[in-house]
Amino acid sequence: MNIKKIMFDNKIKQNKLATDLHINTTSLNNYVNGKTEPDIATLIKLADYFDVSLDYLCDRQWNNQIGYIPDSKKEVVQLVLQLNEINTAKAIGYIGGLLAGQN
Repeated sequence: MNIKKIMFDNKIKQNKLATDLHINTTSLNNYVNGKTEPDIATLIKLADYFDVSLDYLCDRQWNNQIGYIPDSKKEVVQLVLQLNEINTAKAIGYIGGLLAGQN
């Protein structure tokens, strides 16, 4: 579970998260420390609260799928999704060039 990491990254304390999500603080502490696993309803609450996928929250690996997108990259993805096929191909070429020049 990525609960501890995502709480740290978002500077959220356990007692605030427990209060915000109406979760027992002892239960949340057990989830954070890996002693117990949250049920699906609690996982959904956590994912919605932090605006992440369940896969990311559960530390699942992806095979050729996008998965978690950091907030700093979401605008780029949203813009690319609006492109037609021709401009998508152009964008891929352009991004490939940017990546090659990054090294």
